[in-house]
Amino acid sequence: MLLSAALCASIARAQIASSTPESYLRIADIAQDVRRGRPRLTGYVYNSRDVWATRVLLQIETLDGADRVIGSELVPVFGDVPPRNRSYFDVALSATGASYRVTVRTVDWRGYGPGGG
Repeated sequence: MLLSAALCASIARAQIASSTPESYLRIADIAQDVRRGRPRLTGYVYNSRDVWATRVLLQIETLDGADRVIGSELVPVFGDVPPRNRSYFDVALSATGASYRVTVRTVDWRGYGPGGG
């Protein structure tokens, strides 16, 4: 399941495009920041399913002004994404770009049942 989000460097606005008819994860609230001289990208992954999204791995691509990839990072989402909830991501980027593309690379689905964990 792949979702993509494009981020303009000047404003924190995401555009979501799905490659599947049913999208259960979406990326939103993306912001760019600079800390200690290094660019960072933060945001949330939202889960619309009634099961846990576990081991969510994001690919963040840094794009130049011509939409060419000039850097790429694979980053995990902090913890599991609860059913009908969200989890945060925060990554230091290797390069500053004109825009960014965030894609969900992998996800495992888990129903913990009534007893939990």
